[in-house]
Amino acid sequence: MLPSRVLAAVGLLATGFGLIETTSADTYYVIIRGKVTMEDGSPPPFTVGVERVCSDVQGSAPGPITNKKGEYTWRMEMDTFNSRSCVIRATHAGYASTGLDASGINATSHDTTTTLPPLVIFPAIPDPHGINGSDSNLPGKAKAPFKAAMKALDDRNNAEAGRQLEAAAEAAPKSAQIWHALGVVDEQLDKPGEARKAYEHAIQADPKSLVDQVTLTRVCLKTKDWQCASQTADSLIKADTKHFYPEIYIHRAVALYWLKDFAAAESSAQEAIRLDPAHKRPRAEYVLGRILEAKGDTAGAREHMAKYLELEPAPADGDLVRGHLQNMGKPEAKDIEPDLELP
Repeated sequence: MLPSRVLAAVGLLATGFGLIETTSADTYYVIIRGKVTMEDGSPPPFTVGVERVCSDVQGSAPGPITNKKGEYTWRMEMDTFNSRSCVIRATHAGYASTGLDASGINATSHDTTTTLPPLVIFPAIPDPHGINGSDSNLPGKAKAPFKAAMKALDDRNNAEAGRQLEAAAEAAPKSAQIWHALGVVDEQLDKPGEARKAYEHAIQADPKSLVDQVTLTRVCLKTKDWQCASQTADSLIKADTKHFYPEIYIHRAVALYWLKDFAAAESSAQEAIRLDPAHKRPRAEYVLGRILEAKGDTAGAREHMAKYLELEPAPADGDLVRGHLQNMGKPEAKDIEPDLELP
C-alpha cells in the first residue's frame, strides 16, 4: 500500500492534469485561408507577410507569407476564454493594411477551416509632422549633429535639437530630411517664420515631397499669409493625385475665403466633404457654412454649420460656433467669429 503522502501527491497531480485537459479543451486550431489585395482588388506585385496583433504581447504572432496570387493559409491556435483582443493584418514595408478581428474565430462552431475576407494594403501615409530619425542616408559630416538633435528630442530639449539641426542643415544643405526635421522643431519652438524657411528649403531639395507642402501650407495659414497657403495648397493638390492628404482642400478653402475668392473657396470645401464620406474631418462643413454666409446664402450657411455640430457635437470652440450660428444675420454675429480651422 502506498503511503498517504504519496496518495495525496498523486491526487494533486491528477487534479492538475484535469485542469490542463480542461484548458486544452478551450484551445483549438483553425485553418485560416485568406488573401491580400491592393486597393483595386489585384494581388500585390510582391509577397506580403500576415501577422496577428493582440492586446497582450503573448497573443501577437507572425504568420505566413502570401503566394504570387496574394493567398495565404494559416493554422492558428484559438483560445475562446482568453480576454485578449486580436487583429489580423498584412505587413509590408511602406504599406498599411486593413484589419480583421481574430479574437474568436469560429468560437462557437469550432470548425476546422474558415475563409476570411481579403486584407487590403495601401501605401502608408506619413504624418506630415513626423521626423525620420534615421541617419543612414545622410552625408557623413551631417550625421553627428543630426544624431545629437535626435538625442535632444528624446530628452525633450527642443532648443538644443533646433541648434543641432541647424548645424546639420549647414553641413548638408540639400537634405530634405534635415530641413523637414528643422521645420517641425521650429514649429514646436513657436518660430513659424523659421519653420516656413525650413520647409521651403525641404521642397527645394525634394520638389516631390508631399509632407513638406502640407506643413508649409499650415504654417502659411498660421501666419495668415493667405497667398502662400493658397499657392502651396494648389501645388500639393496637383501632386497628390491619390488624395493622401485630402485635408489640403480645407486648407485651400480657408485661404481662398480670406482672399475673398468665395466661389473657388466653396468648390474646395465641397471637394473636401466629397473626399470624406466617413466624416473624419467634419470641420469642412463649418468652413463651407462660413463661405456660404459670406456669399449671402444664410440658409445654406445654417445648414452646414448645424451639420458640423451634429458630426462634431463637442468641438473645442463649440460655444463660439453655436453663438455665431444663433446670431447669424444679426450685427452681433460679427463679434463671434471662431477661427475657420482649429489649431
